[in-house]
Amino acid sequence: MEGIGNTYTSQRVVQDYSDTLGQGDFSFALPTAPEGIDSPTVDKNSFKQIFRDHWDAFKVRYPRFDTPYYDTVVQRMLDCGDPERMGYVQYRCLRCGETRRIGFTCKSCFCLSCAQPRMSQWADFIGRRLFPGVTYRHFVLTTPDFVRHWFYQNAELLSQLMRTGYACLKDIFQTTTGTPLDIGCAMVLQTFGRSGEFNPHLHILVTAGGLSPQGTWKAVNFIPYDLMHRKWQYHLLGLLRQHVDDPRVQQDIDRGWNKYPKGFVAYLQPGDVPPGGKGLAEYLAKYVVSPPISVRRLEGYDGQQVRYWYEDHKTKAIEHVTLPVLRFIGRMVQHILPKGFQRIRYFGLHSNPRYQQNRDQLATLLPAAGPSDPRGYRVLPRPQFTQLFLDTFGQEPLLCPRCGTPMDWELLYHPDYGILKEEPLLDDGPPDGRTESNSSAVAREDARRDSVATSVALVQLPLPFM
Repeated sequence: MEGIGNTYTSQRVVQDYSDTLGQGDFSFALPTAPEGIDSPTVDKNSFKQIFRDHWDAFKVRYPRFDTPYYDTVVQRMLDCGDPERMGYVQYRCLRCGETRRIGFTCKSCFCLSCAQPRMSQWADFIGRRLFPGVTYRHFVLTTPDFVRHWFYQNAELLSQLMRTGYACLKDIFQTTTGTPLDIGCAMVLQTFGRSGEFNPHLHILVTAGGLSPQGTWKAVNFIPYDLMHRKWQYHLLGLLRQHVDDPRVQQDIDRGWNKYPKGFVAYLQPGDVPPGGKGLAEYLAKYVVSPPISVRRLEGYDGQQVRYWYEDHKTKAIEHVTLPVLRFIGRMVQHILPKGFQRIRYFGLHSNPRYQQNRDQLATLLPAAGPSDPRGYRVLPRPQFTQLFLDTFGQEPLLCPRCGTPMDWELLYHPDYGILKEEPLLDDGPPDGRTESNSSAVAREDARRDSVATSVALVQLPLPFM
């Protein structure tokens, strides 16, 4: 996503950006001629193997990433689903005594295994945050390529980018209506483009209207595109002027004004987004948890190079990319945000301190009379693990492999703290004629064995809500 009229990048900017990455950069693709998508030869385990093989060498070449924080994120991804390293929950069949251990997952947006289950969690959460009866619009605010290196060099600017996006929308709504409206936004920061390059941009769900100073609701049904582009240009370049303490930034600011007289790219999806609705929440949620690449896009790994594909958002053509393995790792880890960074934020009417008060007020102004999807506004409980697994994979995860009876939860184990919680299932009547003391002893012994893989029938299933 680039600024309007953007057809080239200056040599100075390319060199500066490359320097910020160390001895090279990961910001451009090496596409081959479009071809059909081959059957993938790698999977999520191969993705992990890439990091097992080359993570240490990558840190030597790019010392910026040689920190305990990056090590922790990568190691959790590698250990995801490993009961010995991540811990597990154990279930037991009360009919035959069979046990099953399910390893905990890392729940990281950097992990290819955890993205889909966590998307369902975030979709439910975002859906509950939308106001009933309120129509939303979907905005995308992009950054032109010649300013992205400033955000790469200083991750704190990403927070300012999100605040600036909200200020820009307020300005647009006020200019359009002539009234300072109090609007609501649910905003997600995305840092990667389709090919994996560093490309920070904002996906925003904004109320199609706002509260006037008199406390009435004023709908906004039309926003001029040229106004939107120029307002975003004004606010983004103002952010750089105010928050980048480097004299070289002035050259990029001047270029932004001189080369892009029509403003910067800002998308407004055509048509109104229905009031609430799970589909809308899922659309935004995927940007919260999606990793820089998905398993289905990986095509090959030979120990030295990685091959994958992506769909060009302009031409819609399939592009194939082959990268040296260290550059591929760089494309992935450059999107790990600083510790504690909130990728999704709420502004205005949706801000946390005011949320419930505003929700109650809007319920009286805009009664929700039968939206297209009631799940958009009813507060729903989080799905249980078994239901989530059944919805995702189409099979019951906790049936006993020996007799087919539903299994019961028995204990929770952490590799650092041992057994955290235990339910003595067999104390009141152990099966198979075993005594109570012997049955309990067997259960405890199973939990403490060093070799988890050989002690019981082991499966590794996603467990996103424990």
